[in-house]
Amino acid sequence: MNNTKERILHAFNDLIRKGDFTSVTVFQIVRKAGISRATFYRHFRDKYDVMNYNYSSLLNRHIEQAQIRNLEDLFLILLEESGYWKPLLPLFDTEGVNSLYSFMRDYSFNTARNLYEYGNVNGEGEQIRTMSPRELLQLHFFTCGAAELYEDWIRKKIPLSARETASAMYELLPACLRQDLF
Repeated sequence: MNNTKERILHAFNDLIRKGDFTSVTVFQIVRKAGISRATFYRHFRDKYDVMNYNYSSLLNRHIEQAQIRNLEDLFLILLEESGYWKPLLPLFDTEGVNSLYSFMRDYSFNTARNLYEYGNVNGEGEQIRTMSPRELLQLHFFTCGAAELYEDWIRKKIPLSARETASAMYELLPACLRQDLF
């Protein structure tokens, strides 16, 4: 992990916990992180990029470090990590093309596709299999709903345990995606 990126992320998250996303500025982030603007821009494009890094780093870390057989295991790990998001709930209120929901949906789709097609989150190396257009459509449909379900579960709108929710989400996957990843 990049120490500077983590400092920026922690500064950003501290500011979100104390305020509102729309009022947080890059100037505040760099001041709190104790870095220059140039250093910030070496690592992130803008504050939306930092917001999105919250999810991408969390997802990638769990995929790379955990023993995950299939997507149900991953769903469970992410749901059990929901405490990470509780103080950052204002990030889920972002809207439009730069919203956290949009990023989670797209990043989850690409990550799942790479896991099934290449066996890694980056889509690098030899392709193991090619998902059909139908499978890609089903995966896209699922990731749109999964991002919404994840937020609803964090906001306690779903009265199921993490294990029950992960199991239910896994059952919603198209059959072609309910298989071991590795």
